[in-house]
Amino acid sequence: MKMKKLISLGMAMVLSLGLVACSGGEDKEASTSSTSDKLEQVKESGKLVVGIYPDYPPFEFHSTANGSDEIAGVDKDLGEAIAKELGVEAEFKEITFDGLIGALKADKIDIILSGMSPTPERDKSVDFTDLYYTGKNIVAVKEGEEDKIKSVDELKNLKIAVQKGSIQEAYVTKLGCTSIKSLEAIPDVMTELKNGNVDAVVVNDTVGILNMQEMGGLVQANLELPNGDSEEGMAAAIKQDDNNKAFLEAVNKAVNNFKSNEFEKSLKENTDLATKENK
Repeated sequence: MKMKKLISLGMAMVLSLGLVACSGGEDKEASTSSTSDKLEQVKESGKLVVGIYPDYPPFEFHSTANGSDEIAGVDKDLGEAIAKELGVEAEFKEITFDGLIGALKADKIDIILSGMSPTPERDKSVDFTDLYYTGKNIVAVKEGEEDKIKSVDELKNLKIAVQKGSIQEAYVTKLGCTSIKSLEAIPDVMTELKNGNVDAVVVNDTVGILNMQEMGGLVQANLELPNGDSEEGMAAAIKQDDNNKAFLEAVNKAVNNFKSNEFEKSLKENTDLATKENK
């Protein structure tokens, strides 16, 4: 009887030690996984998950040119170029523009590529690469009203439409505009203008001109926005984390390669494609 008790006690101790060892190993593995280098994580997963809101042609939009509804645009081309540089596949996840940073912080995506501009407020929560595009912001109005707005101060008392979460929304808010309508998609913003529900739209020049041509009846106002307010730069964004430094460096290298060698071709091709899609 005594021997049986000793054997039982010994087996219990062995099992207990085994469980502790397994538990310690799992905890260490989980800890390593949560703190491992982001670049290594992406390479191990075999994919780069890109957050994008495809309603901003020619940078991101839906296309049926290949017979099915697919995401197209400069930012898609850039995402694929970055993924290729990292040796992985690009996976695009559609998220509304104002939800992109939240998704990045929650690790639902690896990177944002959606015509996003660096701002002091965004710099608090994400890290940006070098700019791959710099454009201007313009004011769009109905045809025949090109000279209606004489100064930037006059914008304050007009009904203005902008894209929700955009740098243009921040600009008109800071300017002190009293009536701002923020909508998710640029085509919706332009439709509000065409239907006479707002007086003007503040928008990126490349995107705005393309949308005005497609919609018809809308033109650029003869109003220059002041320096500093008239430029809009676009960059890729990744989560702020000490473990993301190598990832940011690798992405930045790919961004600059794309800017030097592929950007102009991509912009032209996607501008032509977006124009055809809406004819």
